[in-house]
Amino acid sequence: MEETSPFQRLGFNVLLVFVFLAFSRIFDVKFGSLHITGAAYRVVFAMVLLSRGFQVALSSNIGKALLGFTICFGLSVPFSVWRGGSKDIFLNQWLMYSFVSFLAVAGLVHNYQQWFKLFKALTYALLVFTVIANVFGVSDNGRLFLVQGKFGNSNEMAQALLLGLPLWGAMMVISKSLPGKAFAAGVMVLILVTTFRTGSRGAMIGFVAVLLVVFLRAPVMGKLKIILAGVLFLGIVLTTMPGRLIARYKTVADEEGDVAEMGGSMADSAASSSQSRKVLLRHSLIFTIRHPLFGVGPGMFPVADDTYSKAIGLNKGTWLGTHNSYTQVSSELGIPAFLLFVAVVVMALKGPYSIYRRTRGDPRLEDMGNAALALHYCLVVYAVTVLFEHIAYTIMLPVFGGLAACLVRTAAVEIQRIQATPLPVSMSPAMFHHYLAARPRPGQAV
Repeated sequence: MEETSPFQRLGFNVLLVFVFLAFSRIFDVKFGSLHITGAAYRVVFAMVLLSRGFQVALSSNIGKALLGFTICFGLSVPFSVWRGGSKDIFLNQWLMYSFVSFLAVAGLVHNYQQWFKLFKALTYALLVFTVIANVFGVSDNGRLFLVQGKFGNSNEMAQALLLGLPLWGAMMVISKSLPGKAFAAGVMVLILVTTFRTGSRGAMIGFVAVLLVVFLRAPVMGKLKIILAGVLFLGIVLTTMPGRLIARYKTVADEEGDVAEMGGSMADSAASSSQSRKVLLRHSLIFTIRHPLFGVGPGMFPVADDTYSKAIGLNKGTWLGTHNSYTQVSSELGIPAFLLFVAVVVMALKGPYSIYRRTRGDPRLEDMGNAALALHYCLVVYAVTVLFEHIAYTIMLPVFGGLAACLVRTAAVEIQRIQATPLPVSMSPAMFHHYLAARPRPGQAV
């Protein structure tokens, strides 16, 4: 029998609200003074403690690695070039928000049915965010972003948008009705068009990487469908996207690009961005080598970069982040933290894909397999796009890593329950209906 405490049930229901609000960003543009997201977070935090959900979360391999990362994070603070600033980032940005978000997602989900509800809440949250980006977003030098709230950075906004693409791909496949499939396909097109309006070259590379992985894994007919869909989408992009944005994306292959087509301000921005990224990458690697154990301190790369730039004869540093989450961690927290960060990403990638492989060939588990595969591709998007933005301390990895951890835990139980009644070798409709009547229900002993 499945047993849940009142704290777990309340915590899970409020978690649905918190995740929806945190990813839809509704209160970034309207009614922010209500502080509903913050209130939901506090309830979730309390329920994680009272239900002992944190023990469940930390018992997973991802949880253990993330706990180790958190310990390394905290140990780096005393060795920071500015302890006060690092302490604030560790406590307020990571420990009491991002890490707690992981504990909530990985610890308050009790079974697969709850996991799928959370999966859908996140999926619809990213749809709402896409609508908000189109309605309230503004363009600066042709790039879409939100003036208020978290996504004033176009690159970070593009990553959040792109994470919705695999989720809505799963919804399209899972939907049993033609209108449902058509709606999900329309949302996917809207997400892609909105993502490309941000002008984020990192997001474009992330999209191409996911498309390449899907293409290589697909059968021959699947490859043909991907090619046809790609040609159709490319046609939509080329006919609807401003030429200056297309010219900006071309700078991925040619750094010079078409200055006349982009316009002077965008061309200067693209060129300076590419150049500064190379310098910042080189400096972050230097700091990693010079401070291998504890780094220069959480959030202190710009400070250390300024000091180093003056030491080598420059007037000042760029006062920018690393523009790479992996070197952000290695340079600010040290190599041990970097290894644990990579371990979390790798395990979060592998877990959902292992569930997908276990469900293949069983029609009863097809929807579970599609949802697991979508989460896997979300983490592919994350793993690639963080190469181009320093966002290692946000809730993105804790939430998606938490989803991966609780999927592995709850799906294993659900698979065992469903497969307790063997699938006949040849199943007629009558036999399938008999199977549905005979199979164990959730909470029923097998």
